[in-house]
Amino acid sequence: MTTFIESFSTDQLLPPWHSADMRMWSFVIAVDRELIAAHLKTRFNDPAPDQAPYFYTPLPNKTYGLLCVAKHDTLSSIYEKKVGPDTVSHTELYWTFPVLRYSVNADNLMLDPQMVWIQPFAFDNNSYVMFSAREIWGTEMEMAAVSMEEGQTPGELRIDMAIEGMAKFDPKARSQSIGCMRMGMKASTTNADLAALLTDDDDLNAFVDILLGAGVFTGGFDTVGPNGEAGMEVNTLRQFRDVFDMDRAAYRAIVSSRTQHGNIRDLAFYSGKDTLVEFLLSDSMEETFQSMFGRRTRYPRSQLTTPPPRLNAPGSPDTNWNMEHMPVEVAMVISYTADARFKIERTLHTYGQTP
Repeated sequence: MTTFIESFSTDQLLPPWHSADMRMWSFVIAVDRELIAAHLKTRFNDPAPDQAPYFYTPLPNKTYGLLCVAKHDTLSSIYEKKVGPDTVSHTELYWTFPVLRYSVNADNLMLDPQMVWIQPFAFDNNSYVMFSAREIWGTEMEMAAVSMEEGQTPGELRIDMAIEGMAKFDPKARSQSIGCMRMGMKASTTNADLAALLTDDDDLNAFVDILLGAGVFTGGFDTVGPNGEAGMEVNTLRQFRDVFDMDRAAYRAIVSSRTQHGNIRDLAFYSGKDTLVEFLLSDSMEETFQSMFGRRTRYPRSQLTTPPPRLNAPGSPDTNWNMEHMPVEVAMVISYTADARFKIERTLHTYGQTP
């Protein structure tokens, strides 16, 4: 392999990363196992062109995922050869859920199930971070404008996100800033007791146990997870198109990375009944949202009482929020402040390479 040619931009965000005082809001949402299985089939389980020595399946019972919004004010590379304390700030939004990854032996038997996390979509408001996430980590991250506002009470939380896209596909349509997601809480929302939120839902109890076991919001950088290592293992599909055949990949590999949270504080839980999460069904995003959350009731406008922000540069047209809104039910909400670390573990499999 030839040596990579460095530039100032590519040196900014070499992994691993460290984020000080990250502010996280996680919305716990139930996931349809059939939709998970369909995603795993096309992304990880189908031959491409050879079969990976792994097979991914949904968890056996009802599964929950996390719609996470994380605000990073001080993110920096802690790569051992990097010189200088350059930092960037950014806000990311992503959807993730746990699955089981089996090793497949020469006899086509599935062995040694390991719990890993999948991230079907992710957005970020910083181009440096998006570049590094896509080109190095393999995360399917897109650019977005994200507004995250916290007031003196939980009921003042408002998160709004817009992307560049098309509300309706049309031969003469032009891309514009369009609304993508809106999240908020009722004005009367107060902290809830975790035990009270989990009393009647065994599957939700099991999901929280997964989070506790991985040290997602109670552990530290040395917390031992269910697979014997600290933090959450995330698997992504890293690929590059063939420049001569855009329907083929010149390179494709399954990459394992790890997320760790430490120095966790300001931990709080809220009832999902006090929360509203809405997806805006533009032609650019409707298929993505429905592939993950199914077809749900639509409304002609937002159920949130606060007007959406502009989310544009001064002088540019307002963001188009005039689309159907699809709310999703939230089981509970978790918020906290923490220091976070993100690192590449290894390449699990490179397709098309002779063993």
